[in-house]
Amino acid sequence: MVPLGWVGGVVGLILSSAISLYASILMAKLHEYGGRRHIRYRDLAGFMYGQTAYSLVWVSQFANLFLINTGFVILGGQALKAFYVLFRDDHQMKLPHFIAVAGFACVLFAIAIPHLSALRIWLGFSTFFSLVYICIVIALSLKDGESNTNLNFQCMHTVNLTDGTFW
Repeated sequence: MVPLGWVGGVVGLILSSAISLYASILMAKLHEYGGRRHIRYRDLAGFMYGQTAYSLVWVSQFANLFLINTGFVILGGQALKAFYVLFRDDHQMKLPHFIAVAGFACVLFAIAIPHLSALRIWLGFSTFFSLVYICIVIALSLKDGESNTNLNFQCMHTVNLTDGTFW
């Protein structure tokens, strides 16, 4: 979302949330269609349009989930590296190491959660670690803000021939 800027990023998040909500509402309305319960999109597509639609939706869902999970593992590795650099800026651990740690955590999570009802335990851990993370971020932000009191936030006022060219 960074290339979109604040306005574009917020609009993109709201738009994607609205589309996701609409898709979920459609699925909820079609949960029981034709006297059968459909708990997955591919089941509904197969019931309504046949085996070809079932296969097409299955492939697209699998590809989508695979690519999203790959992206989440990479983003998790980047976040771990950014957190590591806050405490040790020695560059001994590279990004692939952090991606491997994030991937291992995802695999461990997938193995440890055999069914959805087991998520209630993980939600407690997730809430605790989220609160710890928020406290650390606030503390580091306060520390950085207090230690850098001599910063100059004024823009330089030099006139250049390229000023305003790309606006």
